[in-house]
Amino acid sequence: MINKMLFWNIRSVRSQRAFERLMDLNRKHQYSYIAILEPFQSPVELEIYRRRLGMANAKTNMYVKIWIFWSEDWEELESMDTIQQLTCQFCIRGTRETFKITAVTIERLELWEDLEYVASTTTCPWMVGGDFNTILNDAEKLGGLPVTITETVDFAQCLGGVHLMNLGSSYNWWNGRIEGDIIFKRLDRVLGNNEFMNMLPDTEVPHLIRQGSDHAPLHVECNAENNHIAKPFKFMNFWTKHSEFHKRVEESWQNECIGTPIKVLQTKLKRVKMALVE
Repeated sequence: MINKMLFWNIRSVRSQRAFERLMDLNRKHQYSYIAILEPFQSPVELEIYRRRLGMANAKTNMYVKIWIFWSEDWEELESMDTIQQLTCQFCIRGTRETFKITAVTIERLELWEDLEYVASTTTCPWMVGGDFNTILNDAEKLGGLPVTITETVDFAQCLGGVHLMNLGSSYNWWNGRIEGDIIFKRLDRVLGNNEFMNMLPDTEVPHLIRQGSDHAPLHVECNAENNHIAKPFKFMNFWTKHSEFHKRVEESWQNECIGTPIKVLQTKLKRVKMALVE
């Protein structure tokens, strides 16, 4: 089953705070797939981190900028990697269901060419996620200097050419300032092709609270409406006394979402709930 996945520019797995957060998230959500960007660690350490996470399989790209882990329920069929991306085709064991996942980091022209190549060889459902280090338009930036066309044109043309659609909301990167030149951007994102959207139309990508990195973890929940039994949510009054309570609620509520007014309200309430229970 394609259930839950995580993409995160962790900015070093050696950061105890960040890696403990990663382990906590995996214990809670039992991810089928995890992509760690910029681990800043030797590839010989990959097996150690795989065991610590309790994942069945692990792989890195050629320049060790991307680590991926996946569950024993998935079988790797083939892979292709370059300096900025790692693409794997998987199948669910015991089925003929195949799909591709591409983890990416850093924006350069070569990455757009890599994505165009993968798209030209792909007929199955395909998801792409990671740190693109660029934005698509001025709606994906808040604060700072105005966005120019030259910043966005290559990326926009690439996404149009490979027919990938955005999942999730804006503003998952923050420059860390509380006052003055505060800047929010959508540097990290998850995208899917038409086949992926048809296979898993209820996929949601809430952005979790930043901790240990200036990038928010992208939590991918496939078939969010159908894959689990809803549990009653109880609001705990003591949450309001937590030092990060207002920050978490405000950050979750302000994230952009698209849909009817009722759907927008439902999505925002769900994000606030997830932020609180984290």
